[in-house]
Amino acid sequence: MAKIIVITSNIAPYRLRWCEELSKFFDVEIVYTKDHDYERDDRWLQRSSDKCRLKKLNNPRDLYDPLCFDVIDIIKENKDALLIFDGYGPKTNLLGLLYCRIKGVNSLVNVDGYPTERKKNQIKELIKRLVIGKLCTYFTCSGEATKRHLVAYGADKDRIVIHNLSSVSEKEIIDKPLTLKEKLKLRKKLGIETDRKIVLGVGRFLPLKRFEDLIMAVRKCQNDCELYILGGEPSETYLKLAEGCDRIHFIDFVLPEEVNDYYKASNLFVLPSETDVWGLVLNEAMAQGLPVIASDSVVASHSLILDNGYIFRTYDVEELARDIDLCMIDESNHKMAENSLKIIKDFTIENMVRLQMPMIEKLFEINKNIQSNR
Repeated sequence: MAKIIVITSNIAPYRLRWCEELSKFFDVEIVYTKDHDYERDDRWLQRSSDKCRLKKLNNPRDLYDPLCFDVIDIIKENKDALLIFDGYGPKTNLLGLLYCRIKGVNSLVNVDGYPTERKKNQIKELIKRLVIGKLCTYFTCSGEATKRHLVAYGADKDRIVIHNLSSVSEKEIIDKPLTLKEKLKLRKKLGIETDRKIVLGVGRFLPLKRFEDLIMAVRKCQNDCELYILGGEPSETYLKLAEGCDRIHFIDFVLPEEVNDYYKASNLFVLPSETDVWGLVLNEAMAQGLPVIASDSVVASHSLILDNGYIFRTYDVEELARDIDLCMIDESNHKMAENSLKIIKDFTIENMVRLQMPMIEKLFEINKNIQSNR
């Protein structure tokens, strides 16, 4: 069986699920650089797999972005394997890509999306152009917006495959939106005692997530909806904004396998980030039959939001409040929920691999011919 080595920073749940889907067709080894993600709860990370081999590179101090020179040994020892670098930004990946370029090895770079930066550093921009345009050879990426971004930085458009990034499997997509009765039953199980419509936010409590905009928007809504935000301990800013309002609720960290119940118990999902490389929570919410709203800085919004929700201008609280009210109209809400389920069927782990397969097979053949001509 042909071998694939995926080189990544840490083992995120969706990354492992993708690799395990690849393992149905290839011998997959995941090489990673750190055991912790300093912006996430450790319970979110994966530690084992019965379908892929896991190998940690030498990073004894568990640095945030280490330069692990033993990645070169991995490449040397696996000359017949296809190397997939999970992103072009981490130092270890850059070292591996440079070594591959010097040795004439064609590798694949997996790109989830891109940061939507409003202020650009010229030196950083130049380095990015060199890395994308000169160091990387082939890409798989999340969607059309990401492809346009890569091409703008010098990538060859004919060497990019769009794979419809996802964190959900086909079997996790529900057949139809839940009825009000089903939602209320689920809320009881979760300890949520309200029959009002629920707006849900999910994510780390970081400034870039802009949950303060969502809190202010819900307070401005004409609809008497409630807001639940899952993500940890709220900051003083969030608590102050919610002060005196009994419709704003914060929920501590919830394990990935438990989040689906909160999606299904809600009526609308909102992701207000000021920058989001992709935004997999949109995929997850849609798979559970929710209409979705996201800022125009969330890269996933440009691929996933069609007639199933709204895209609002980042930071525009008034527009967000209007969009929430529109989504809460019963007839519109149900239709948008159905549309979310239709759209998300193309964005699954299984379909990701199906779309990547021609590029992967092509690279195995190219590298095989290079090896035989040496």
